[in-house]
Amino acid sequence: MGVLDRRVPDPRILCLYAPLQYYPDEVCRPDSSLGLPYVHAALAAAGFDVDLLDTSIGRPGRDKLEDTFYRRTPVPEIDPDLFRIGMTPERILEEIKPYDIIAISSIFTQQTARCIEIAQLVKKAYPEKIMVAGGVNARSLQPYFFDRGFDVIFLSEGEKSLVSFVEYLRSGSPSLRSVPGISFRDGDRIVVTPAGPATTDLDEYPMPSWHALPNDEYWSISEPWGGRDGWLEDQKPRFASILTSRGCPYRCTYCHISKERGGEAGDIGNLRFHSVERVEQELDTLKSLGVELVYINDDSLLAWKHRVHQVLDLLQRYNFLLADINGVNIRHLFKRTDTGDRLVVDVELLEHLYEAGFRRIGLPFESGSQRLLDKYSTSKWRIDKTDVLDLVRVMSEMGFTTNGNFMVGYPDESIDELSQTYLLARQAMDAGLDGCGFFMVQPFPGTVLYDQAVADGQLDPTMRPDDMGWSKSQSPSPFRNLKINQDVLHYSRNLAFALLNGDKRSRAWLKTAGVHELQT
Repeated sequence: MGVLDRRVPDPRILCLYAPLQYYPDEVCRPDSSLGLPYVHAALAAAGFDVDLLDTSIGRPGRDKLEDTFYRRTPVPEIDPDLFRIGMTPERILEEIKPYDIIAISSIFTQQTARCIEIAQLVKKAYPEKIMVAGGVNARSLQPYFFDRGFDVIFLSEGEKSLVSFVEYLRSGSPSLRSVPGISFRDGDRIVVTPAGPATTDLDEYPMPSWHALPNDEYWSISEPWGGRDGWLEDQKPRFASILTSRGCPYRCTYCHISKERGGEAGDIGNLRFHSVERVEQELDTLKSLGVELVYINDDSLLAWKHRVHQVLDLLQRYNFLLADINGVNIRHLFKRTDTGDRLVVDVELLEHLYEAGFRRIGLPFESGSQRLLDKYSTSKWRIDKTDVLDLVRVMSEMGFTTNGNFMVGYPDESIDELSQTYLLARQAMDAGLDGCGFFMVQPFPGTVLYDQAVADGQLDPTMRPDDMGWSKSQSPSPFRNLKINQDVLHYSRNLAFALLNGDKRSRAWLKTAGVHELQT
């Protein structure tokens, strides 16, 4: 009998963040993404015995941070410079022992090896335990995860499907094939069940279990998502992330959302919202937990202007410190005029953002080439219709700290197009941008770009997932047969970074924002 065929009358579930791995020049911060707190809350609401463990931190009161988060163990089997942080394998096994189901979130490709570490560790010691994983990375690497110890992969949003799966294990009803949005092995075959329609009213989901996270330890480490602005340098605010919406109106080929409309994931890439009333309840909850700084982790917070202003009114009332916004697109910081099709800076929105408490906003320029923006970035802003230099000037005058995010190393990028990106970065810095970063395009598994690169022979499909990551500043492009010579691309990027961020103010900003310097 396989582990998925037996019944578990009183299942105990452990939602688990895997240990982490980093390079010496990377900012080490706990995962603390909200996927596990959401499914923890759903399982608890359904009456199941569920717990949460962040193995990069350990159990508060039982483990010390110097023995977990600050303990660096080399992992030379992957890279001699790479190190692992987190609980020792022996401590992890002690904590896992009482549970029947171990649920891991795998959303970051460059952390794949640490998720596999947990599966192999558990299956060697406790082969009867059921290993499940969710997240875009697990979905995109199903055979890889199955071969290394996982029993079930959750392909869509897990709140409902994980509850259905645990109910199946408890009672045998409904059948395993009736659990929506999962995959599992039946002999040599991978069985995939339909995800069904995505939940459009996000208020149907319980609030995430922020209280189950090791918040005091997170706050002691003090590396919030969104980075640390200069005015936080000497402070350790109590922080938390929040999602007021899910999905995005765009489908950039290098983003996981490009494959989350239809297919195995269902339509979870569609833009959907929590009600403003629900956002208010969540902010109340964060206040009750003592949170002072909030990171809004939406993929596209600013897409629906009317709702944005309502959310900003709420934030202004609560007076939280606010980290950099995740969900910014250049287009959303502009508005249409009554005459012509040229857009103007949305000063009203910027003023409201500032009044609500935002002080640092990253601007995702992506490229200075319209052809590349059209091909890879869903044409999400038009160079000829949006005066981004005016946007930078206005934001600088208002008091915002702004950084520009540029991407280089597109598979078919030409030297002229690369030069256009560097020129735009130079002009933006002259207009008042505080710093800029040049990130090598990464074809992460689970994106349209990955599929295209494999089909075109520009990517080795057996390449290790751990070799990909936005912060791999010293690595060459993962693409084969680039139009630009690899050495030219690497050198020019380092040179542009050094020239544009050479002043003391920019380097100080880059350090607090968690952007890594590139060495020439």
